[in-house]
Amino acid sequence: MEDREMMLKGVKIIDFTLNIAGPTASALATDYGATVIKVESQTGDPCRGYAPYIDGKGMSHAWANRGKQSVVVNLKDPRGVEVCKKLIADADVLVESFRPGVMERFGLGYDTLKEINPKLIYCSISAFGQTGPYAQKPGYDLMGQAISGMISVTGEKGGRPLQHGVSLADFFAGVNAYAAIATALIYQRATGKGQHIDVSLIQGMIYLNSPIDRLNVGLIVKPNGRHHPAQAPFGCFYNDKGEAVVICAHTGRPWENLTKAMERPDLLTDEKFAEFRTRTANQDELVTIIEAWLNTFPNIDAAIARLDEFDVPNCKINNTQDVLNDPQVKHMGYVVEAPTPDDVTSQDTYITRGPNALFSETPGYIHKAPTLGQNSREIFEELGYSAEEVESMLSDWAPKR
Repeated sequence: MEDREMMLKGVKIIDFTLNIAGPTASALATDYGATVIKVESQTGDPCRGYAPYIDGKGMSHAWANRGKQSVVVNLKDPRGVEVCKKLIADADVLVESFRPGVMERFGLGYDTLKEINPKLIYCSISAFGQTGPYAQKPGYDLMGQAISGMISVTGEKGGRPLQHGVSLADFFAGVNAYAAIATALIYQRATGKGQHIDVSLIQGMIYLNSPIDRLNVGLIVKPNGRHHPAQAPFGCFYNDKGEAVVICAHTGRPWENLTKAMERPDLLTDEKFAEFRTRTANQDELVTIIEAWLNTFPNIDAAIARLDEFDVPNCKINNTQDVLNDPQVKHMGYVVEAPTPDDVTSQDTYITRGPNALFSETPGYIHKAPTLGQNSREIFEELGYSAEEVESMLSDWAPKR
């Protein structure tokens, strides 16, 4: 498994990230063979303590820091800064997620390090961006969702806005940073030049917030519950048993197929539903009609079979256990068994999400995450420190977790 060809083999990344957004960016690179050295404090990345737990160990870390090497370094110790500069001297990428200005105070800012390594791609991940009035505010995923407007469009119709059910801002920032780094690597390989990349949680959420485009027609989008505010029928439909199906039949052939499945050709000529815009304007009435039709079936599975028969875009709403058992998910291998870190002894693998894409020639692989400081000795030795110096640093910077 480990000997196969991997696309990012030879790419060296030094990781100073914490929590979720930053670590997931560099973890993605390990799936495709990059060498990622994670620089941690003696207490380690807080992500190591995030649920769920196996043997008392936070398994969010097992996914967010998969495939990395861990070295414990005290950045307040001049020796620690020296270690980092040696690591960075031949690195391709540095990723950090401290509050803006922290790396500069350590003597590890971009302007300093580009003099040591002109090809260095230096990616900073923050809540709000490296400059501006919010730059020094402490920031978290929920704040990225809020400032970007994403929360304002989520929730029940007529109700109060709601946050997303997962850490959307964090995870997308990680993917966004990975994409930016991969793009910069292409330029680096062509020109030999590095650069600074500024990725923020709010920028990623604004990128996803398509309702911003509605401002062009003077519309401020508000929560619309389980249905799309500008497309119909397009949402979650319930029967009288509380079972649900997603139906996406808002345009063209899907809409025609839905009317055939319902045996309601009159909907194609009714002025309230004949056109895209009128269906949206009369969405509430259309939802009532569709849900009344769903009630004619003994269960939602029977309704889904009818929708499938007429090629209407639809699906069930899976809970997380359903995802694991979903035949398409199982067929594609989107959920995998990955190796647990060495400090988890009760089981060898855990259930987690697989790589972000499938490649025919060079597939990715979810690797094992390191224990805190697991690679400190070998890395110090590779950097040329004497046995006495290595023992001194290992003793002075011993992990405290």
